[in-house]
Amino acid sequence: MTNDNTPNTADSNEPKNPVYYSKDEISLIELIKPLWQQKILIAVIIFLAIATAVVLALMATPQYRIYVRVKPGISRWDSKDNPVSNIKTTDLKGLITGGIFDTYATTIELGDKAPEIEAKNDRRGDQLNAYFFWPEQAEGKKIMAGFLDFLNDPDRGTNEKKISGLQAQRLSLDRSIKKLQEGIKAIAIQKEKINLNIDQKKEELKLVDLEKSRLKREIRSINADVKMAEKKIEFLDERIVVAVETQSGYEKSRREIDENTTRIIFLRDKLLQSPPDDSLQLLLLASTIQQNIAYLNTIEQKIEHTRKEVISHRTTKAALIKDQEKYHLAIVDLQDKIKLEIPKLKADIQKAITELKLTVEKELPSEITLLNQKISEFNNKIDTISLVEVVEYPQASIKPEKPKKIKLVALAGIMGFFLAIILAYLRHFWIINKSSRGRRLSTLPNYPS
Repeated sequence: MTNDNTPNTADSNEPKNPVYYSKDEISLIELIKPLWQQKILIAVIIFLAIATAVVLALMATPQYRIYVRVKPGISRWDSKDNPVSNIKTTDLKGLITGGIFDTYATTIELGDKAPEIEAKNDRRGDQLNAYFFWPEQAEGKKIMAGFLDFLNDPDRGTNEKKISGLQAQRLSLDRSIKKLQEGIKAIAIQKEKINLNIDQKKEELKLVDLEKSRLKREIRSINADVKMAEKKIEFLDERIVVAVETQSGYEKSRREIDENTTRIIFLRDKLLQSPPDDSLQLLLLASTIQQNIAYLNTIEQKIEHTRKEVISHRTTKAALIKDQEKYHLAIVDLQDKIKLEIPKLKADIQKAITELKLTVEKELPSEITLLNQKISEFNNKIDTISLVEVVEYPQASIKPEKPKKIKLVALAGIMGFFLAIILAYLRHFWIINKSSRGRRLSTLPNYPS
């Protein structure tokens, strides 16, 4: 066995860089020893890596996470009025991370500053968390909100000849809203008509009051006629009494004249039996008889006239009494109208007014409220129609998430450590190889030239 430090001339053809092994095992101390010898180099490299990472971290623009939670939006409603979406979560993810965001970035002229948007499913799988990084929180949230509006824009990607499904659904809801608004206008017109009808009924009430006043005036007028008839009857009674008394006086006078005439005729008859020298007396008696007969005729005429006058007064009185009965019946009829018909008529009109007011104040407003509720529901549906439904509106992280300085510095330190170890071993092997070549050259024999 030869000494390790003495070159073997017999084995001059062996490799010039021999490796020394101790029973073919690598000692941990032999591995660590070169690193310890190169500790300054390792420390310098690690320091430079960490310093570079610190400088880069300090120089880098802080980036905030701009995130939003979304899910597939409502595109239509089924026959049971349940919301239905035309896309799935996977379709929405592909839509968000596809080229639409680039189109939107071009629209708002972000250019090269456009961020890269990403989307991930949440735990339940029915929602997406979309996010990108941006140096300003408010501007980033504005960009994200604008992107969501861009996705939900029904006019995006359509032309005049072809409309999108969202547009078709919105147009259908708009037509329904217009019909409901026309219904509200019709109700307003109906309300005006009912108000006019109420005013008309109020005028009818006034007319009923005027009719009541007219009937009262008519009753007063008939009562006046009754009083006038009573006075006429009293006057006729007095005239009848006077006429009857006059007739009695005429009857008495006629009887007296009749008796007187009878006596005169008796005297005449006696004188006719007397001598002719009583002719003058006979003449006087004849003249008296003629006068009495003429007077009797006159009295007979007066008695007849008085009798006719009494009959006339009694006939007039009977007519007045009959008129009084008619007046009393008319008064009863008018009073019945005032007590029964007028109140019933007023009650009917008042009831009609109450019903009309109820219609105006409660029924029509209720109908309008229901129509407005339906319009509100349709408007809510229009607002709800979207390609993307926002579950949580765009938010920004409180602190910057990029660059992650501690992670960057730690990673730089780890990479610098491994790089330093590699360089330390390379430098160690380079030094060993260099010293080995020098020793081999110094042990070579000197041949004469």
